[in-house]
Amino acid sequence: MKKIAFLTLFILQTTLSLVAQQDSIQFHTTLDEFLAACPNPSSLTFEDFEGGPADDFLRCGTAISSIGGECFPAGEIQEGVIFTNSGASVGATMLFVNSGSFFGLPNPGVSSNNFFSSTHVLFTGNIPVHNIAFDLYSPIGSGAINMRIYGVSTELLQTLTYDASNVAQFIGFSSVEAIERIELQNLENTLIETVAQFYFGDCELVLSTSEAEPQNINFFPNPVIDELTITSETSMDLVSLFNINGQEVFTENTNSKSLSTDVSHLNPGVYLIKIQSMGRVKTAKITKI
Repeated sequence: MKKIAFLTLFILQTTLSLVAQQDSIQFHTTLDEFLAACPNPSSLTFEDFEGGPADDFLRCGTAISSIGGECFPAGEIQEGVIFTNSGASVGATMLFVNSGSFFGLPNPGVSSNNFFSSTHVLFTGNIPVHNIAFDLYSPIGSGAINMRIYGVSTELLQTLTYDASNVAQFIGFSSVEAIERIELQNLENTLIETVAQFYFGDCELVLSTSEAEPQNINFFPNPVIDELTITSETSMDLVSLFNINGQEVFTENTNSKSLSTDVSHLNPGVYLIKIQSMGRVKTAKITKI
């Protein structure tokens, strides 16, 4: 009887642990639900792709960003995000689709113009991005579009598949780990994956369980000049530090509740720190001066 009770408890604990780990990314089915999961919606940046050219269908060079280019004037696209594609290095082009075009799409959108390319959304700002939402559709054809989510650790966090058509489908999610980029691709190379009504930012994440990330972890001093100290109520398994480009600049297996490390050699700027403890992850922002 004791063995059965122990086995039941072990299975229950394992199941709870898996649920907590799965909750590291929480998906939302509507915009209202997405905004409700963000206690401070004003921290989100919104890009509606208005202000582009009057043309219904226009190629925009290899990337679309706040720098400006063939489709948008400088500053029209919000800072901190760049839309590009997997073929940019070989001259592939982006696509701008205006509202009211012959595609019948309700809102302007951007995507990779080449069927064999995947559309990439890169986050480049100093503020880590934990919350993302957008409308996904395809102005040409309908079918499956694959979405890959990468964290600032450059690890693939999750892959999902959506059915896309010229009817917009809402996609929204909140992540414990800051997001470095997302990639959208039709694996059959027959569709154009188009992004519209785009939200991104750093809200306090509301999860279905309060144990989804390690608690009571402290970083000091912050801002830091020479030595950064990290303390935790539970033993930390791995501590990693990333610059805003997602490059890992420090990592250490600690198996300890405290860690001090010399960061004097790092360039001034904003860094993201990732703590793994008891199978869960916490990310935070520190400033090096």
